[in-house]
Formats: sequence, structure tokens, C-alpha cells
Amino acid sequence: MAAKGDEDELLASAPRQKGNRIPAARRRAERRSEAYFAEAQRLSHTGSFGWQPSTGEIIWSEETFRIFQYDPSTTPTVELLLQRVHPEDAAFVEQTIARAAQDGKDFDHEYRLVMRDGSVKYIHVVAHALGDRSDGIEFVGAVMDVTAVRRTEEALRRSENYLAEAQKLTHTGSGAWRVADRDALYLSEEWYRIYGFDPEEGLSAWEKRLQRMHPEDRGPWREITDRAIRERSDYEGEHRILLPDGTVKYTHTVGHPVLSASGDVEQFVCTMMDITERKQAEEALRQSESYLAEAQRLSHTGSWAWNIGAKRLFWSVETFQLFGFDPNTTTATPETFLGRVHPDDRGSIELVETELYKGNDAEYSYRIILPDGSIKYITSVAHPILNDSGQVIEFVGTVIDVTERKKAEEAREALRETQAALARVSRVNTMGELTASLAHEVNQPIAAASTNANTCLRWLAADTPNIEEARAAAMRIVTDVKRAGEIISRIRQLFQKGSSEREFVDINEIIREMIVLLRGETTRYNIIVRTDLAADLPRVMADRVQLQQLLMNLMINGVEAMKAVDGPRELSIKSQSAQDAPLMLSVSDTGVGLPQHQADQIFNPFFTTKGDGTGMGLRISRSIIESHGGRLWAAVNSPRGASFCFTLPHQG
Repeated sequence: MAAKGDEDELLASAPRQKGNRIPAARRRAERRSEAYFAEAQRLSHTGSFGWQPSTGEIIWSEETFRIFQYDPSTTPTVELLLQRVHPEDAAFVEQTIARAAQDGKDFDHEYRLVMRDGSVKYIHVVAHALGDRSDGIEFVGAVMDVTAVRRTEEALRRSENYLAEAQKLTHTGSGAWRVADRDALYLSEEWYRIYGFDPEEGLSAWEKRLQRMHPEDRGPWREITDRAIRERSDYEGEHRILLPDGTVKYTHTVGHPVLSASGDVEQFVCTMMDITERKQAEEALRQSESYLAEAQRLSHTGSWAWNIGAKRLFWSVETFQLFGFDPNTTTATPETFLGRVHPDDRGSIELVETELYKGNDAEYSYRIILPDGSIKYITSVAHPILNDSGQVIEFVGTVIDVTERKKAEEAREALRETQAALARVSRVNTMGELTASLAHEVNQPIAAASTNANTCLRWLAADTPNIEEARAAAMRIVTDVKRAGEIISRIRQLFQKGSSEREFVDINEIIREMIVLLRGETTRYNIIVRTDLAADLPRVMADRVQLQQLLMNLMINGVEAMKAVDGPRELSIKSQSAQDAPLMLSVSDTGVGLPQHQADQIFNPFFTTKGDGTGMGLRISRSIIESHGGRLWAAVNSPRGASFCFTLPHQG
């Protein structure tokens, strides 16, 4: 079957019979009309066709050939058409053609074509049936290339999907409303979600929104929109939403007017953002700032920051108050700060700044002088902030009022000195009480030395001097003198006044030394001293003199508790240690025991049951142990007596 253009061409070239001639002007007009029609089809990407199902004849216009990308010399057929149809649409197109050939009804369908280069076209086909022809049904129709339209629609759908997703991610809804009746024109899905409505409700949800707006916000919100209408301006504001489950949402809305040709406001387009999380974060931040300010106030700690580029100094409220300034009337500047610093300490501040500019952290102390002349002691910690290039751009830090701590350290130093003095007095008093026993203890090695000296002389004065016996006697003299010297040395240590010096000591050795030193007292009152000292005890970092005084106090207390007791008098000293546990020592006696109803007071200062006691022995003993990181306590023995136990941390 020939194409429609070919048929026209044959008609135009056929010889004209008389009475059937077509005027030349008319022929030219027809050709122009056909040319215009072909150009219109090309510009609109719309081709035309004719189809007679009974014969299978198909006529395509030039634009139809272009749409299907076939050469105009090709004879169009249904099979040729189906070769271009997308495989997924082929069955649908075949069904449409078969149905149209059978029922002779108009048809309208859309499908895709796959071109030779693999590209895809979307075409829309509309056909009208001409049923009054003698040779059967014939269809005429149009083929429209709607690829650009469909791609635009697809891009629009993607854009709408992106917008919907963006609104969902940012919790931002959009809408439009008419000023005349204040009715909604458009509402996005996110708008419905924010208000807790189902999008299926449609625009009718617009009126229900007022019921969910917080009652306290309805009036102010109406005023905002009324003013925008009067002034033909944007509006912006916040209001709360009360959801059915009691949840409260905070929203921020911005509206923009759309004006008519006459300049009146016809409608508003608006966006609404759910800012609940931001509000909660702001509230949490306010609470955090309040807590921080309160913490700074309670701890007398302020914070500060110095921006080098902007030359701007920031002080927290506590920093202003710490430096004696009113934060409402004073501007924080370096000059303000230095004006408070003690003149003698300003030089050290400059040295610290030099280190900070090098990128080093700094901790420093200085004094400030307040307007009333009082002095505060300040400790500051500063940290430099560096940029990507390693340059210092900012300093941040804290200032701490350590005045009370400084005073307390001086109340503690004074207390330590007083305690040391009392301890020395206690030792002197104790030594005074033990003068007879100590004299006896020293006299023993001196008497032995004297005896050995006489013996040595006798061996040497014999007719035949016995050198070996004389040497042995001389060696005993050396031993006796050394023993006397050690006893005197221990006594002198207890009398010495000096600062506490700690070293690694053998606690068992100190126990043995004190047993020797107090042997005169234990012998005098017929007291048996028993020891149970664990071997290979770990070392103890301690002050030897203080531990000597501690053991002397506890042993003398035990001796005095047994002076007037009938029956066995035993003083037991035990040392022990367990794996990963502190050393534990105990001094036990069989004396009168702890005072009834007052056992919990024995470590109190000035508490004593002795007529001539100072009441400081046990208090000093506990202080010594606690200063070494240990613990001292008392317990009742059965059937009688008391035990004083203490622990000491060891060094492995």
C-alpha cells in the first residue's frame, strides 16, 4: 500500500480532463496547506495514520515515520510496528489492536518504543473508527511522541518525592490557604504528619487544626495572620500543637502573600517546621547552663575564653563575681583582668601567655586584690585552640578561687606543727615516766662493759698474759658499748624535733627495738612479752620515729592496764599480712580492759581514765596511722584485757 504522500503526488500528476480541471491557484493552496500540516506535525511531534483492518493497509504521515524511525519508503504494517514496541508493552499493544479490529471501536492507549540505538520513546495513540465505508471499518488517528512530557512528569514526580522526603527529614510541612474564606488550597503530607492527621482526610483537616492548636496560642496566632493580611506582608511565628495522646509539639511557621492584579492579598503559601526537638534541646541547654552556673558558684570556679582574632574576652557569671565585678555593668577585657591581679604576680601572667602562644597548656596561680583590699588566691588552667594550620586562634580556661583551700592548708600546716609538738611533748613525758627503766636498760650494757674491762685487765696483768682471753673480753666490751649506744640513739630519736621523714622500714625490727627499750618496765611489773611476728613481711613506707612512738604508746598503755591486775600479765604483739591486703599489727594485754560505756571515746582528744594522763596518746596514735593511710581501732579481749589493732599499706 502506498503512503499518503505518494497518493497525493499521483493525483497531482494525473492528466486533467475537460470539466474536471483543478485551478492552479487551488492546487497551490492545497500544497501549502499540506506543507503547513506536515510542519505542524513535525513541530508538535504528532504524526497521523490510517488503518483498514480488513485489508491490513496502513498509511503513515512523514512525522509518523520519523517517530518510529523507519524510512518513508518502507511499507508500514502491524508487524513492523510491533518490532519497535517495548517487550513489556508488546502484549498490551497486540490486545488493543486485536480488540479494535474485532469491535471497531475507538481506542486510546500509550506504550513505549525501543529504538535502534536502545533509547526509549513514550507514544500516545488516539484512533477514531469510520464505520460507514462500503469496504469495511477504517481507523484514522494520531501518534504523539510524549517522551519529553513523560520525562518531565517523571522528573516532577522525583522532585515531589525528593521534596516529600526532604520535608519528612526536616520535619517541615508546606501549604497554601485562601484569604477570602481562610480555607486550605494545598497541604503536604508532612503537614498532616506534624498535626497528627491522616493525609486521606484531605483538606478537611485544615479546620480541625484549630482544635489541636494550643488554646493559649490561638488568639496570638490570629493576630499574626490578620496583621499580615492588612499589611500585605509575610508572617512568621511559633505555636504549640496538642495531640490527642497529650504530646505537645512546637512549630515555627513562615507565610508569604500572593497578590492579585489589584494588589490585594488573595492567598498565602506557607511552611511549617516541627521544632520540638530544638525546643527540647534549648530547654536542656538552659538547664545545663543553669546547672553549670550553679556548679561554678558552689565550686567557686569560673570559665573564660579569649578570641585572638576578634580580641574578645568572654567571662562566665561566676568569673565576674569571683573578680568582684557586676556582669551587668562590666565588660570583660584584658585590662579589666590585669587591673585586679596583684602587682607582684603580673610578670608571671606574661610568662604564662608566652607559653600559651606556643601552643602549650598552662596551669598557674596568682593573687588578686579586690576593691575592699582583701586578697584572693586564684588557680587558673588554660588551653590553646589551634586551627588546621597549627596556629593558635583562641584560649579557653578556668579560674578557681582557692583562697579557702590556701587558708585550710595553712590551718593544716599549723595543726601538723601543733600535733608534732604535742607528740614530742608526749614522748618527753613518757620518757620522764620511764627514766628509771631506761636508766636500768642503759646501765646493763655499761655494767657489763665495766666487768669485761676488769676481766681484760686481769688477763693482761697475769704473769703470763692470756692474750686470747683478753681479746675476747675486749670484744665483749665493744659489743656492750655498741648496745648501750643503740639504746641511747633510740632514746635520742624519740626526743628529736624535726620534719617527718619516710623511708622503707621493717616493722618487725621496730617492734623488737621497742620491746628492748621497754624491757625494764615489763620486767618491773612481771609482764611476759609474747611475739608472733610473720616472716618476710613486705616493706612499709613510713616515718620510723612516728611508728616507734605509736608502738611505745600502745605497749605502755598495755603495761599500765596490767599493773594492778592479779593473775597472769601478758603483752602479746602480732604482725601478719595477706596477699593484696595491708599489713595488720596488734598489741594485746590482759589488763582491766576498755572503760565501760566510754569505749567509743578513747580516741577523742583529752579523753583519759588516768589521773595524770593528758588524753592525747591514743589521739596522736590514730593520727599517725591515718597519716600513713592506715586505720587504728580497739577491741575487747576475752576473758579480760583489750587489743589495739592497726593496718598499714605496704609497698610489695
